[in-house]
Amino acid sequence: MAAASAVIGVGAWSAVGKPSESDRRLDPVAERIVHGRETLVFKNLEQLVGSTPYIVKATVTDIQPGRSTGSEEDGGVEQARDVTLSIETSLKKSVLPSKIVVEEWGWDSEGAGYQVENVAWSEVGDHGYYFLTRSAGVADRYRLINTQGRALKKADGFLQLSADPESDLAADLASMDSLDLEMRIRYLLQPENSDQLQRVPELPAAPSASQESPAPEDGIEEPYPDDSVDDGSEPSPSASATSG
Repeated sequence: MAAASAVIGVGAWSAVGKPSESDRRLDPVAERIVHGRETLVFKNLEQLVGSTPYIVKATVTDIQPGRSTGSEEDGGVEQARDVTLSIETSLKKSVLPSKIVVEEWGWDSEGAGYQVENVAWSEVGDHGYYFLTRSAGVADRYRLINTQGRALKKADGFLQLSADPESDLAADLASMDSLDLEMRIRYLLQPENSDQLQRVPELPAAPSASQESPAPEDGIEEPYPDDSVDDGSEPSPSASATSG
């Protein structure tokens, strides 16, 4: 199966639709990885910090099915996952409430689960650093600034990045543990160091799926996330997940 495409970053997934009223089941795990073109790409921490409106240290406390977006005319309906973050520290813009909801993707119109690039589905108990912006089209939701915008703290204190392991940003952060990362963020956000920050401009958004021809099959099997249960069957039922 050829991988699907998506535009990721500012302006991505912004068409708002009504939550699904169907009785479809939602996969309990992501069963494929969706690839796409970023509208923002960061090469180092200075760019990531300088371009991100909100940076928090937080823990995932709840996950629920979220809103549906898009339409069949625009390439299909997708459903988000609502990830509740309990904020320990607001490192940039401290006006946030103690709990916020971050949208991640998601499910397709058939209820099949997918993750976008290296942004594995959040789990309750995840703890780390989130680089956020507001979700488009809804006032009380946030999302990662791009697929590079999450750095979870592992049990050994080192970082589990959502950035592509082959990216410049991953290389820049490779030697840091969670304490190093937080200290560096705090250092960059001090007023006297603001000249070190860089703001990356947003790239033009790609045309919608309905405006593009389908990508040709390349003969390469689509990759699957860890712990996938995909076996080519219909989306697997979930006792706890129902449509939002």
